[in-house]
Amino acid sequence: MRSLFNPRRAGVALVPLVLGCDGPPEQIAFDVAEHRSEIQRFHDARVAELEAPDSWLALIALHWLPAGETTVGSDPTNDLVLPAGKAAPFVGSVWLEDEVVRFVVAEGVEVTMGVDSTLNLPAGSGAVPSDVSGDPAVTEAELGSVSPGHYTVLRHGDISWIQVRRGDDFALRVRDNSNDVYDEFHGIDRYGIDPAMRLTARWTPHEKTVSVPNVLGTVSEVESPAHLAFWIDGEKHTLDVTGEPDAERFMMVFADETSGRGSYGGGRYLWISAPDDQGRVVLDFNLAYNPPCVWTPFATCPLPTRDNRLTVPVEAGEMDWAH
Repeated sequence: MRSLFNPRRAGVALVPLVLGCDGPPEQIAFDVAEHRSEIQRFHDARVAELEAPDSWLALIALHWLPAGETTVGSDPTNDLVLPAGKAAPFVGSVWLEDEVVRFVVAEGVEVTMGVDSTLNLPAGSGAVPSDVSGDPAVTEAELGSVSPGHYTVLRHGDISWIQVRRGDDFALRVRDNSNDVYDEFHGIDRYGIDPAMRLTARWTPHEKTVSVPNVLGTVSEVESPAHLAFWIDGEKHTLDVTGEPDAERFMMVFADETSGRGSYGGGRYLWISAPDDQGRVVLDFNLAYNPPCVWTPFATCPLPTRDNRLTVPVEAGEMDWAH
């Protein structure tokens, strides 16, 4: 017989079902064993994607580009200095002109060009390294986005780089697939799987623009189509979601009372699916995961908004990285 978990029957929610919009929605029952397997699969995939080439563990630089020329290579006289012994003394030059980023390869140096999407894959995708076997050698290439989530990548041995843009600023995001950080990574610490933290939340549409800060100290104005209302130990909490109103999945960045005291101080990420026909959403904090800034100082992570800071500890999902 399958074991179905209903938080209300189990006494976890600690509040009676209230009809209407003033209390929690009817809970969505689920199979406990299937839930545990789902969370374990997600965790295993998260570890695999970080251990794979081109992951966030490979990042070694985020170099902001001035207008004009930026020289790149292992010689310390370059503007962007690559690790000694892993790159030619002078690999080439980056040129930023009229919002176009171009790379010109130095004579006698091999640089190949491909398409990269690994840093934009959904969390839990597992190990999906880029296939570089057919990448041609180039002498010059324009960097940038070739389609949503896919970028031109240039490679020189274990070193690769792509262009990133933040507002009007451009940078090179540089990776090293033999980065020492790979040797320091031994998995992701996490809280125990807790069925009680797989909550049923109510989707409440609203028209709201939220100010999303990031680790660079800048703020973006982002549309929020709704907030989620949910109850923990009888207390109501809300979190704003971001994304297009008709999307199939929505993103939340949240902090809680474990932030900086067990989990990452800059908050965690959590994806949810669109609401069902009763306006209910599964909010599973067991799937809360670390932003890239946990693994590298060269990411540009968004931080929780003012209204997405919970006043309770969420002891579920990924913990901070102790290394």
